[in-house]
Amino acid sequence: MAGFADPGERRLLLVRHGAAGAPPADGGDRDRPLSPEGWRGVEGLAAHLGRNGLIADHGLCSPARRTRETLEILLEKQDGTAEGEIAEELYLAPAGTILSSLRRIPAEAGTVLLVGHNPGLQELVVALAGNDAPPASAGFPPATLAVFAVATPWAALGPGATRLIQFRAP
Repeated sequence: MAGFADPGERRLLLVRHGAAGAPPADGGDRDRPLSPEGWRGVEGLAAHLGRNGLIADHGLCSPARRTRETLEILLEKQDGTAEGEIAEELYLAPAGTILSSLRRIPAEAGTVLLVGHNPGLQELVVALAGNDAPPASAGFPPATLAVFAVATPWAALGPGATRLIQFRAP
């Protein structure tokens, strides 16, 4: 993997939500909150993003409680200017649906943070990374981060338009 993106390149931060707890008695999968372990993992990830200057100006996540909590923690620990957008289509979405959502990001966004679910998120990381994909043995556990440099407008995002510059699994 190469070093960090050039200052003029866009950055894409793909994050799997933190570890989830059990759903509340009156809820289902969408209502599963972060577990205490999940909170710690996401807070550690937030610190990592800060140390590495990975500050999002656009956030996007699925409507599941665990993804919303993950996005809130990550954005809260940054400079506070990015807002999170909830996208219904991202709930347990396959890679193609996630990619379609990313292609609708406003053109002026420089660094996008997307919080989603497996297996679709991991499949997208592998597709975008191509030959630089992390080894399958690394998996994509909760609170994992893949950072891409993006050389094209968001509308043209896809394999061959990105370069994996960082992969962090807890």
